[in-house]
Amino acid sequence: MDKNLKYISPEQQEEFEHFLLGNMTYNQEADFKEQLNENVELRVQFDEFKSLFHAVEEEGMRTALNVFHQKFESNHGTKSSDKKRKVFLIAASITAFVALGVSLFLNQPTQGEKLFKEYFSPDPGLPTVMGSNDNYDFYEAMVDYKQGHYDVAIQKWEKLLVQKPENDTLNYFLGAAYLANDNTKEGLVFLKTTLESSPQSVFNKEALYFIALGQLKNGNEKEAIENLKKISDEKSEALLKNIKE
Repeated sequence: MDKNLKYISPEQQEEFEHFLLGNMTYNQEADFKEQLNENVELRVQFDEFKSLFHAVEEEGMRTALNVFHQKFESNHGTKSSDKKRKVFLIAASITAFVALGVSLFLNQPTQGEKLFKEYFSPDPGLPTVMGSNDNYDFYEAMVDYKQGHYDVAIQKWEKLLVQKPENDTLNYFLGAAYLANDNTKEGLVFLKTTLESSPQSVFNKEALYFIALGQLKNGNEKEAIENLKKISDEKSEALLKNIKE
C-alpha cells in the first residue's frame, strides 16, 4: 500500500465506493462525475482510492483462487460436495479478511478527528420557554435538540428557516445540530451562514469555534488554526496549543 496515500474522509470513501460499486442513482452519478471534472483535488483522491480499491479486489480474488486451486488439487478425484463447499468458504473468508484490513487502514482516525472528538461537545441550547405562540415551533425543536433528537430538531428548524433564511439563531443551531449529528459538511454550511448573515450575532464566537473544529475533522488544519486565532478564550487557546504539539 502507498504510505503516502492522502487522507480521505470516511464520508468521501463511502461516496467513492458507492460510485465504483454502481450503487448511485442516475442523477447522483451524473452529479458525482461533474464534481470530478470540476475539482482536481477530488479527482486525485478518487483515482488513488480507485487504484487501492481495485488492488484489494484483485489481491483478495487472487489469494482466494490460489487457495481454491491448492485445495482442489489436493482433493483431486474427490466428488464430495462438502469439501468443495469448505474450499469456497475459505476463499470467501480470505477475500473478506483482505477487504477488512484495507478498510481499517483507511478508516484510522486522523489527528484532526481525534481533536474533534476530544474538544467537541454539543451546544447546551437555549432555555425552552414554551409560552410564546410566535416562537413555539422553535422552542419545541429546541426540546428535541436538548434530548439528542437532532434529526427531528433539524427538520423543524429547516421549515422555519424557509421563512427566515438569514436568521442567525436558526442557522447557528442548525449548524450545531448537524455537527452533533455527525454531519460536518452540512454543519459548516449553516455555521458559516451565521457569520456571513449576522456579523454582530451573539452566536458568532461559538460558531467560529465549531467551524474550526469541523475544519480540523475534515483535515483543514491551516484554516482551523486561522479561525481559532480570531477567538480569545481558554478553550480555543488550549485547542491551538494541542494542534501545534
